[in-house]
Amino acid sequence: MYPKQVQGQIPAANVMKKKPGSTTKVQTILDAFKLFFTNEILDGIVFHTNRYAEQCFNQNTRSRQASNTVSSKSRRWQPTDRVELEAFIGLLIQSGVNRSNHELLNDL
Repeated sequence: MYPKQVQGQIPAANVMKKKPGSTTKVQTILDAFKLFFTNEILDGIVFHTNRYAEQCFNQNTRSRQASNTVSSKSRRWQPTDRVELEAFIGLLIQSGVNRSNHELLNDL
């Protein structure tokens, strides 16, 4: 079923002399985080989050105005930034490590 394995020396062309994997040096937890979440990725998430939130808030405002149920507290979306997003993702990771996924955000 499987081809027979021939015992013998491996040809030099088939021998890897370097260790497999990335050669990036990771010194801190932040370095490891930045391997997966680059500034460009985080900026894209921030941009689309703010854009989507503005659309939702505008749609909700229009629907309230159409039904004449404008609340006394007219809330507006406060744009987020990369620092706030990094802090939020850090809290999510920390809550996973501590197995505290049902705690309130303020308690974390």
